[in-house]
Amino acid sequence: MKRINALAVSVFATLLLTVACNNGEQNVTPTDDNEAITTATLTLTNKANQSEVVTATIENLNTTADFSKATLNLKANTTYTGVITLLDKTKTPTLDATAEIKEKANEHLFVYTPTPSTLLTVTLTDKDTNPAPGPYPIGLTTEIKTGAAGTGKLKVVLRHQPNAKNGQATPGTSDLDTDFTVVVQ
Repeated sequence: MKRINALAVSVFATLLLTVACNNGEQNVTPTDDNEAITTATLTLTNKANQSEVVTATIENLNTTADFSKATLNLKANTTYTGVITLLDKTKTPTLDATAEIKEKANEHLFVYTPTPSTLLTVTLTDKDTNPAPGPYPIGLTTEIKTGAAGTGKLKVVLRHQPNAKNGQATPGTSDLDTDFTVVVQ
């Protein structure tokens, strides 16, 4: 009888842990590996003055990230066009992960989140070829509008959503999750 009670307690505990660990995020089973990304570069061009280009890069994302060149110095109340470029420098020659994301656009979505939210707004300007109710945004290209002067962060997350993309941050897994420092003056 003790053996049955111990088994029942063990099964109950396992079920309880399984249910308790579900954080509500729907995961999808990737059909292939997530993208390996070591370098992320944001390039923003002032729409009113095409010669004003701002670039920020984060290196070594898979190890000890180097944020020394990761600050976006932007003008207040200005609109920029943006492009993100991703590389995998663990490969020889360096792999352009951006090209792979374009190729598999129906499985990828960039999510840009400024903190504070009043610092800037980000609009994704490119679309995939998913059938209705798509197409859905991708986020390799953006339009960024700054607000008043201030400082904060721009979180950039690349969601990998094979066979499940719906234009929302969930479901899926993250290929990239990093922050750029933003200074608006």
